[in-house]
Formats: sequence, structure tokens, C-alpha cells
Amino acid sequence: MTPQSLRERKKLRTRREIRDAAYRLFAEQGFEATRIDRIAAEANVSTSTFFRYFPTKEDLVLSEDTPARPLSVELAARPVDEPVLTAVRHAIHACVVSAEREPGALERARQRMELIASVPSVRDRLPEAMARPGEDLAESLAARIGRPVDSLETRVLVGAVLGAFREALLHWAGVEPEADARALTDRTIDTLARHLSA
Repeated sequence: MTPQSLRERKKLRTRREIRDAAYRLFAEQGFEATRIDRIAAEANVSTSTFFRYFPTKEDLVLSEDTPARPLSVELAARPVDEPVLTAVRHAIHACVVSAEREPGALERARQRMELIASVPSVRDRLPEAMARPGEDLAESLAARIGRPVDSLETRVLVGAVLGAFREALLHWAGVEPEADARALTDRTIDTLARHLSA
């Protein structure tokens, strides 16, 4: 992986500072009541700087900073003879372990899912936000099952995996916020394996 330049690291730091400031304010006064100029002031940036990074408040919640190794990359790294759900399980575990190394990353993920679950304007744009990760995942899954990216088999798998983990994350945020992320991953995979098998 190519190391980030100083400029890229500064941009990433600014994005995180703006997002952290916004989440503090959302927790205090709610999403709708939090004005963009107030977020900018809390993050010590100008309003125009906010808009350079996030076109809207919804984008602030829905746009994630790309992890060092996203799910599609972790999945591609798994042994080729590994069953699909086993590979997905190990790939997601690896992503969780990576997030755990970054202070506050899992808490930010939980806050993000709480906002998606509770704010209609954010939730309505979730399919749009998942489109790019879904395409990346489709490429990894297509290679694993030996089918074209646009095949029915690949699209069904992508839909099943993304749908299952969307529901798991929403459940984590709204019902079991104290649950261990890896344990929820295992429950989700086990549910797919147990109830969708022929």
C-alpha cells in the first residue's frame, strides 16, 4: 500500500475533526437542530471548509473514511478454496480488528448507525452510500465464485451479505449497543448459513 502523503494525512485529520465535532453536537442537541456553521465553529474551521469536505450533513454521516484494508480487500486475501460465508466471516473479523486498533473507531461506527437508524433524511440515502462498497464487494465475490460481476449469482450474494450486515449494524446501534462487534458478525453469518441453506 502506498503511504499517504502529508497533504492526504492533513485532509484526513481535518475530515475526522469535523466529523467528531458534528457527532458531539448531534449527541447534545440532535441532528436536525445542529447547524452546519455550528459544526464548523466547533471544529475550528470555516463553513466553506466544511463544504469542501462534506456537501451536506447527511454526507458527513454517510461518507466513511476508507479503512486501511476495506472488506473487499480482506475478502480477496482469503484462501480461494474457502467457502464464501467462511471467507466473509474472517474478512469482517479482520476489519473489526483493524478498527479496534484506531481509538474511537468502533464508537464512531455505532454513532453513525444510530443516526442512520433515527434520522429519515440520512436513512433514505443509505442505498446510495452503499453503492460503491457494494460494487467493490461484487468484484471480490465474483472472483471467488467464478461468475461475472453482473451475474445473478454474484448480485444475489452481494445483496444477501450487504443486507445482512446492514441489519446487524442497525441492530447493534439500536438494540445491543454494548454487544461485541465480532460476536454480532458471527451471529449474522450463522443466521445466513443456518436458515438459507438448501
